[in-house]
Amino acid sequence: MSKPMHTAPASLKVAMIQDGARRAYALPIALHQAGKLQVMYTDWYDRPGHLERLIGQLVKPFKPAAASKLTARQHHDLNGARICSWPLKTLKHKLASRRFDSEANYYLYVADQEARLFAKHQYHHANLLLGCIRNIHPRLITQAKAQGLVTVGDQIIAPASSEITQAKLQTQRWPGWQDDVIEKNVRAFVDFEQQSWDNLDHILSMSDYVKQELIKQGVDEKRITLMPYPMDMSDYNPPDRSQRDFDKTPLTVGFVGAVNLRKGAPEFLETAKRFSKSQARFVMIGQNHINPDKLAPYQDHVQITGKIPRSQITQWLGQFDIFFFPTTCEGSAGSVIEAMAMGLPTVATFNAGSQIRDGIEGKIIPCGDMNGYYEALEDLIQNQGKRLAMGQAARNRAMQFNMTWYQDALISTLESFLP
Repeated sequence: MSKPMHTAPASLKVAMIQDGARRAYALPIALHQAGKLQVMYTDWYDRPGHLERLIGQLVKPFKPAAASKLTARQHHDLNGARICSWPLKTLKHKLASRRFDSEANYYLYVADQEARLFAKHQYHHANLLLGCIRNIHPRLITQAKAQGLVTVGDQIIAPASSEITQAKLQTQRWPGWQDDVIEKNVRAFVDFEQQSWDNLDHILSMSDYVKQELIKQGVDEKRITLMPYPMDMSDYNPPDRSQRDFDKTPLTVGFVGAVNLRKGAPEFLETAKRFSKSQARFVMIGQNHINPDKLAPYQDHVQITGKIPRSQITQWLGQFDIFFFPTTCEGSAGSVIEAMAMGLPTVATFNAGSQIRDGIEGKIIPCGDMNGYYEALEDLIQNQGKRLAMGQAARNRAMQFNMTWYQDALISTLESFLP
């Protein structure tokens, strides 16, 4: 009697769809360095000898800021990777953007157009298709499955329905603070996301908050895998905060992100107002979206810098002593992990992400709990020992989420999805 034959497990070969440079191309870099990336499809990628490089050079004399953004769409760790992009199509899409009344409708149009392009490819013999949800079209997911590929979506932010719910709550709590309501910009994503979830084999979630929100939308928990993004620590060198003289300069509580309702800007401002200037200095780094008349009462309590160059973020984080981020809806806030990397204890909401653990690297406060925010900050302001210990714990925690960890976790997770 012959022995049963055992088929060797298939080797992971990933075709990836990613528009933009999300988290400095962390996901495709992890796949490429492990030898698992068959191809990356993207809207724009700057390389010598390619059309993107020429267009960037032509644009630079007239629009240097735009050219800088275009040339930043590349990473040396992806050298040698197979990358497919359609720059002329991307420019055409940008020109068409003015036809749409919301960002969501424009992005869905782009996803549809890209799906038409990608469908003509055979994914370079990949056996798994991976894309960002809201970026990869449900039709493309169905077609890839018909070709025998396992399909995986990366849920990079909470579901659109959750965004809308939180936006309505903030608008009710803070009427007149912000003119552009988020519902208009994400409403079109609701059905699009549902179709994506229905067709995908598996979903990667950036945080416990996102995972819980997916489950509320009816996604089977067994199809969801928690997969936070990594952190490159090379540019983050925390100062020695134990030597600071707060008799001369007050302790600084900082925030980095868009100054808007979704990020909890009113909560930050109202909390700051409860502290005297001798207790703490409050600073918000980021582009302002709040109506000027609403900001006026807080001018003496909070410094709002506006948008600053990316290169200056770590300098500001080095000046902070506490990071305060009362956001209402995220995937996993990059500014929080950056603050942790700079050794900052953090007061944040559960909705900010999964890196901060309550009582270890900082304090987790329910969204909108104004007394909770105040009490957590007051405790850290008054207790230097706790503040420094949590800051060191935050730095240690951030170091765990490095590229080595991420690559191992991502590859083993994707391999487990193969039949």
